[in-house]
Amino acid sequence: MGALDYRLKCLLLAVACLDRTTLGLGVSTLNLVKMKIEYEIILEENLTEGIRVTFAGMLKQQGKVQGELLKKADRCKLLCFARIDGEPVSIGAIKIKTNSDFFNEKSGLSDLGNDFEWELGYLYTDPKYTGKGIAKNVARMLVDEFGDGNLMASTEITANPAMVSILEQLGFRLYGKTWKSAIHDNYLGLFLRCK
Repeated sequence: MGALDYRLKCLLLAVACLDRTTLGLGVSTLNLVKMKIEYEIILEENLTEGIRVTFAGMLKQQGKVQGELLKKADRCKLLCFARIDGEPVSIGAIKIKTNSDFFNEKSGLSDLGNDFEWELGYLYTDPKYTGKGIAKNVARMLVDEFGDGNLMASTEITANPAMVSILEQLGFRLYGKTWKSAIHDNYLGLFLRCK
């Protein structure tokens, strides 16, 4: 498979534990179900209306992104979809950075804002599929495809410890102060990966 093929489509097969049946007296059996997970990296020049609609639908399901959702994919250099049986279950992107996350009212790192152009963001996994490593794979694939260069991400600090862990495993570190989200009541932190 050539490098271009890799960028356009990455397939991974996974075996996941999807069904735990509880028997009487606290005894559980584990039913293993084979699950094919398809990961797809989409470059900005390959966006289609169908991709925009699917991406916007996942963002709507997440409920934490404001503005015109159909236009969000157009802010991205790279998109990643994870699908099971052809249905999208997770998304992520490398998008134009959110400048305001560097402002003094938020992280207080305005002096670093010009050192970053891109952000790992729009990460979301359908709750039915969390805890299976899908979001970690989406984030890893995006960071790998992005390559060297400074990259930022912001996420909920206490409400989303799994995402904090994923970011740290990918080389991001928390910088600056935390701030309260204008969308929900959780506190956000700015994570930076400097290369």
